[in-house]
Amino acid sequence: MKWGKYFIGILLVFLVLGSTSVAPASVEANSSSTITKDAATTSLSTNTTQALEPTSTTEAVYGETLKVNPHRASLMSNFNVSGDLMSFTDSLTTADPTDFWFFSVPTDRSILAQIRSSNPNYRFDLYSIDWSTGTASLTGFGGKASELKFATDLKAGDWGLRVTSTGTVGESYSIHMNAASPADSPINGKSARLTSYSNNLIYTVIEYPNGDIKVNGAQIANTTTANPNLDWSREFYFSYGGSYNSRTHDVSEVRVKSITTPVKYTSNYASSDNAVLIVLNEGTLFTYFESAYSSGNPPYHSSSFVDTNGRVTPRRLDFIDMSGDPDILVYDLDKKKVIDFASSLNYYYAKGIEPNPTVVYYN
Repeated sequence: MKWGKYFIGILLVFLVLGSTSVAPASVEANSSSTITKDAATTSLSTNTTQALEPTSTTEAVYGETLKVNPHRASLMSNFNVSGDLMSFTDSLTTADPTDFWFFSVPTDRSILAQIRSSNPNYRFDLYSIDWSTGTASLTGFGGKASELKFATDLKAGDWGLRVTSTGTVGESYSIHMNAASPADSPINGKSARLTSYSNNLIYTVIEYPNGDIKVNGAQIANTTTANPNLDWSREFYFSYGGSYNSRTHDVSEVRVKSITTPVKYTSNYASSDNAVLIVLNEGTLFTYFESAYSSGNPPYHSSSFVDTNGRVTPRRLDFIDMSGDPDILVYDLDKKKVIDFASSLNYYYAKGIEPNPTVVYYN
């Protein structure tokens, strides 16, 4: 079995870290979702308005902080969410048939949202909130249960996701939203593309028209140019009695094909609780070199630039590499640097000198 398939398949670990009902859900480990085609975007232009009556409460915590004027709207619960991420659970009842989840963003953003419920009548809609006038303006952004909605023109300001039902109530639901990434500035007709997201939408990977790839707004790489910030090398040198063994790996001029959502990565060489996997593309430069010297009689010396696949380096990854198992750089989001090279081109993994790494995808 090839190492790459083993790494992507068998060694993919799923670990549930737990969640809470109604309060913010804890991070969970799960497989990330990948978009196989460009995600359609939705316009956020507003139309109808609804009056709101703000209370004196200003704390940005989970709880009832706003009330709807009973003369203008049905009864509902209101929740003020701190930050630009949501993963909450609640329910609709006949006494409480609609919920409003309020949040704010300080700059223009992109937004990904979804409601999930066993009741197909449940839906969510996005409103623009004006606290000075106490009004909520309905946008064209929203969807039914299980529909994934993505838009790239969420303006800085106050917003609310309203959960309602077009039919019966009584069932629970979960509401998920990510507005951590910047808004899009289309280039030559191209718009931002949602490439992957975690199951609860807490993490998103978006590729922008200029080739930038961002994970929850953090710049990681660019798909159109080389990425010097992703260079990686590993060197081994051991000397003894006038003899030595050395081995060097070097990955540079990195070309990126795709990036995953955050993972927990563990290997003998390097580990991280907050990393992403960067799948390399053609054109990436790879060098492998090993040498040995013995001071015996007669002395012995050997050297080689041949990699584990039997090909001479330095060389650029090509269609042959692309047709096999993926070559992956592991990027630590906290350290902001590459910490490992998970690939069949890595001598230590290919030869079984070090055990294969394990990966946990955060939900």
